[in-house]
Amino acid sequence: MMFGLSLEGWVALAALGLLAAAMGLAYLLSSPERLYGRLRPLRAFRRVETGLALAMEEGRRLHYTIGRGDLLRPAGGVSWTGLSVLEPLVRAALRGDAPPMVSTGDPGVTALAHPGLRRACVRARAPEAYTPEGLLLAGMEPASYAAGALMAARQGRQALTLAIGHLGWEAALLADAAPRLVGGTDDPVGQAVLLATADDAVVGEEVFAAGAYTKAHPMHAAALWSQDLFRWILAAILVASGLLSALARLLG
Repeated sequence: MMFGLSLEGWVALAALGLLAAAMGLAYLLSSPERLYGRLRPLRAFRRVETGLALAMEEGRRLHYTIGRGDLLRPAGGVSWTGLSVLEPLVRAALRGDAPPMVSTGDPGVTALAHPGLRRACVRARAPEAYTPEGLLLAGMEPASYAAGALMAARQGRQALTLAIGHLGWEAALLADAAPRLVGGTDDPVGQAVLLATADDAVVGEEVFAAGAYTKAHPMHAAALWSQDLFRWILAAILVASGLLSALARLLG
């Protein structure tokens, strides 16, 4: 061991360093359009684009909910993803007549969502669209969050409810209240509920790719490209080692 780390720890750190370097190179050497163009299509995010277009056409609005994951706990990883999606979604929604409604289930997420919502309104050249009432802390427990998000989904004329965050069984209530629901979560119960009740669901680790598919920042797309590259390299190493092992047995 060196500096308190085992050989496996140093290998993991080296792999993370190589992944970060690949991300940086992909971001610096490729244009955003090229990075986004490399993404394989996901039907759920196409449904989001369709829902936003319908919202603008019909004069309705978007309801975006970020779930109830604590940012300082493992369940908060998907909440950080939800926060990264906030700004591009709000900017897209502000092309229509009705400002979006944003709901959360955690005070920390709410505190960080306020400046994101304000920046989105300013960058969309609609600073007047930012109001504190546009961001709702629906509740911090599953039942209270479900009730609050349900009320937010039913306020006004909603065209689409998008849920990216830590959601469980309460996703069923959102599906019942929303005319269209697209959602993704890291909770297995929530994934099962969304697959059964939502118009479309973001399955498994695809929820963490939401920032790339909503074009939050080119670095999100660069991260996906780098991860896919490392998967292919790892697969090639495993196949080559298996073939070499089989060949050694045959020759031995």
